[in-house]
Amino acid sequence: MARDDEIVIDAADINHEASSNLWCFSPCDDESQGLSAAALVDFINQVMTARREKLSGNSSMLFYCWHDAQTRQLRFSLVSSTHGRLPFGCAIDPSTELTAVAKHIVKKDWLNADWGKTGPHGPGAETALSLPVFVANL
Repeated sequence: MARDDEIVIDAADINHEASSNLWCFSPCDDESQGLSAAALVDFINQVMTARREKLSGNSSMLFYCWHDAQTRQLRFSLVSSTHGRLPFGCAIDPSTELTAVAKHIVKKDWLNADWGKTGPHGPGAETALSLPVFVANL
């Protein structure tokens, strides 16, 4: 689990840092049936706590997570706050609440029986102007 992984700190290369600290997952269809947004928020909070403890106050890092709709995954990573930005090539909304990210991925993807179908509730039904990203200082 992420709690045991080393944290890579690379103030010179944000992409190396982000990819080295990246975790992603999505449940299989059978596993997703018992999921709730509240349980996902609890899990992410546990990951943040473990990452914070691993850092032990030695470095200022940003924990961030988002829903990657193309892969149907929740993704999270860490980068040094000294970069002053997150490593995305698109517009992001870093003010998104953790609960909003969790609700979106659970309800609109993992528990959505229409996911993958074309039409008003399928892919492309909602065009976001920016990617919702939850960010926390560790």
